Amino acid sequence: MSTTDSTVFLNQLFSLFLKKIIIPDTFKEQAEAIEIMQRDDVSGLVDSLTDFAVDSAVVEYGIETENENLNKILKKWIKEVNKDYKGKIPPGIKSLSKEYFKERWKGSSFPVLKITKWDNFGGFQLPARMFFVDGKTIHAKEKDNNKNLTLDSYDYYLGNTEDKNAKLDAGVIFSRPYGRWFDEYPVPFLIKRGVYHNFKIIESLKTFGNKIIEEVIPYMMLVKKGSDVLTSAGKTYTDKEFSAIAEDLRDLLRDYREHRGTRDAQTKIRVTDYAEDIKHLIPDLATAFTPKLFEQAEKNILGGLGFIDIVQSVSESRRESVINPKAFIEEIRAGVEDFKLLLYQIVLLAIDKNSTSLKYKNADFVITSSPVRGFISDKFKAELRLLWKHGQLSNQTYCELVGETEFSTEISRRKKEAKNGTDFMMYPHLVDNVEDKGIIDIPDSQPKSKDEEKTGKPKDLDKLGDKEKFDMSVIDEKKIAKHLETAPYQKLTDLPDYIKKLSKSKQIKWKKIFNHAYAYMLGKMGNQKSAEAYAFRIANGVIKRSK
Repeated sequence: MSTTDSTVFLNQLFSLFLKKIIIPDTFKEQAEAIEIMQRDDVSGLVDSLTDFAVDSAVVEYGIETENENLNKILKKWIKEVNKDYKGKIPPGIKSLSKEYFKERWKGSSFPVLKITKWDNFGGFQLPARMFFVDGKTIHAKEKDNNKNLTLDSYDYYLGNTEDKNAKLDAGVIFSRPYGRWFDEYPVPFLIKRGVYHNFKIIESLKTFGNKIIEEVIPYMMLVKKGSDVLTSAGKTYTDKEFSAIAEDLRDLLRDYREHRGTRDAQTKIRVTDYAEDIKHLIPDLATAFTPKLFEQAEKNILGGLGFIDIVQSVSESRRESVINPKAFIEEIRAGVEDFKLLLYQIVLLAIDKNSTSLKYKNADFVITSSPVRGFISDKFKAELRLLWKHGQLSNQTYCELVGETEFSTEISRRKKEAKNGTDFMMYPHLVDNVEDKGIIDIPDSQPKSKDEEKTGKPKDLDKLGDKEKFDMSVIDEKKIAKHLETAPYQKLTDLPDYIKKLSKSKQIKWKKIFNHAYAYMLGKMGNQKSAEAYAFRIANGVIKRSK
């Protein structure tokens, strides 16, 4: 087929499909069509990319206030909400957010949150059970007393019934991410962006291709009898003989199909005289399955989901197509922000519910979320490290984004390591260790005292005051002032006998390291025995490594 013929064929084919593709008119029919589409996504694009959007948007959500006790209550609630369902649905706000994004991008785009139960969480009333209803089952009824379109023009019910028990009013939060506030129903995302329309084009093309395959398979068989030598010798076949040969082959194939798969089936054999050549003919299906048929519809689907096809001019004679995913990324971020707004509304309802509690009534709060991890590159993590290094980023944010682990878990593990000495065991080797920079490394030299500046001679370290014995920039001054007096070694004469055998400089260094480590661990753990054991390990280890 020539290029011109191929173009004409494609145009006629698309015209035929466009006449058959019908987009449902009503909201319920649109939502049902989308549900059917995702049961068998013949495009291979819609379901996988919307799944990626959902999974990416399920980030860590939090609620922070100025009240520490309320922070603990809300943190526990975020993890335990819906636990009363006891395994029927997963607990936690993250699981709830996943349902929101499924309804937003993969369903009717009409997320309606229903709160069915409130409970006491540490003295604060919060929703204990809530879920998103199936958007396609929502039925709207226009209010009789409204002549003009307003935000309150419709009553909404679950199902086709208008029974008062099915009415969605109390404890309900409506969302219309792709519609106006006063719309009766929103337009589903996949309908609004043209994704469904182009999906139907691909579906029609593949259905058409399947019909072609059904028509040509089983394929045609060509049997040739005789040869040039036999023909020149006068041997030819009549139409009657050809018909007998064809019927003989049909019987052979029919017999084979009937007995295929049975154990007692015998191999079918055909024996003929003279030359016989059997060929199988398969028609050229390239035109019916050419990628050009699907190319534009697939690009339209990607564009509808936010992967914009941008044509760039590399030179005067060359142009390249580049897929830009910024619109897709911004759509996911917008989804995260909308869910945070939903959480904000839930907290507002909770504050109204706890209006009699003066302790929490005027508490200011902010809804937080971690960045979308699916879009965090290694370069972005490197920039975060610089921010953390220069004090512009908290340890918690750095741990959760760069380390991709829960901060509270790391706090617990670090405490355990400090208690059993693992942090000392895993201290960097000398080849990597920058001395005088870590907590357990005490500088050999201290800032000069006023007496030393006057006389030019260092003052006896055993006669220095407590604050002169330590580098105050290394550890918190308040902790040292509070716990230093409990350190057991105030003089070199008090050191263990095996340390007294060392040089004077090493004795001084050992005592400083021990007291410093002791004060640090005592302030951290509050246990003198553990602090002393820790200090011995640190001081002995550093002295052993030193020259």
